[in-house]
Amino acid sequence: MSIAALFTVVIAALLLRVFVLHWRRNRLDAKEFQELPRATQLAILKERLLETPSVGNLENLRDFCHSYGNEIDIESYRPLLAEQLRLSEQENAIALDDDLYAKESVWIDAIEPLEFNEAKEALAKGDKKAYIDATLAGVLRYYSDEKIENSLEQLVPDYEKAGEILADYLELKELRNLSEVDESSIKRLEEAKNAWVQKLINA
Repeated sequence: MSIAALFTVVIAALLLRVFVLHWRRNRLDAKEFQELPRATQLAILKERLLETPSVGNLENLRDFCHSYGNEIDIESYRPLLAEQLRLSEQENAIALDDDLYAKESVWIDAIEPLEFNEAKEALAKGDKKAYIDATLAGVLRYYSDEKIENSLEQLVPDYEKAGEILADYLELKELRNLSEVDESSIKRLEEAKNAWVQKLINA
């Protein structure tokens, strides 16, 4: 996997990893999963599809989206799923084709994180802090640079610090793009990424 794809995977998965690893081994209709916030359930289903590709996981995501009135076209994802499954059978499966991952990320990110619904509701009620917090939480659910950057840029008029977070992200992206794919570079990038995520969480 290239440094760009690796970077995106690590950022998007940071707050989901424990949940995802647990729910790979458990039924999605179990009480424990059902009691999670719906926004977290959606994030887990998206991550499951990327990390453990299967028709079942794709249909689980479709059914969940249908439950809250979001009809998604899973047929458009099937060719990507087929290619992902083909790659997963190869010994070098970790070297996932960057173009494929980019297409998957665009498709996944088209399903807006439910944190943004919470943000809209908070804004309608005049609760600016809740609006900002929910928006930042939604940013952490995205996989693609475009969605992360656009969401932060749109938040700037209501929260000036979002501009600083965006600037830091652009610096982080530049570091990623200039990094070599070696252990020391990946470690340095992960440290920078963790610092950025912590700044966003603590904003």
